[in-house]
Amino acid sequence: MPKSLLISSIFALLLSGTHALANEACLLETNADFMGVKLDIKDCIQNAGMAAGDFKAQCEGLSQAVVSMGGPAAKISYLSSCPVPFQAKCDHSNTAQTVFFYYKRSADEAAGLESSCGLMQGKYTKGTL
Repeated sequence: MPKSLLISSIFALLLSGTHALANEACLLETNADFMGVKLDIKDCIQNAGMAAGDFKAQCEGLSQAVVSMGGPAAKISYLSSCPVPFQAKCDHSNTAQTVFFYYKRSADEAAGLESSCGLMQGKYTKGTL
């Protein structure tokens, strides 16, 4: 392989790797009142192989889902990765190409995370929060 082709291939690989790692997580945060229940939501979705446009659409759709239930849209912050420590995570990288991280769930809500993760064919991990 000619040296110039090797160098350009390595450069292209580095650029594509940098692009693939940029903004690969979205943090969703909102405070809302749903039917008299106050919710303080802080969840993060880590991209695990989804196309960038599809990932952004998923984040925006989840942000707007709160609106359909009468609350304000969740604030979206795009990050390179989801923050640690976390309360729990559900790894859907094999099925849905995402990993969900949870941070501010009540004891009742947290208790249901493991079973709902299993129903969605994810792998549940309890965090340290």
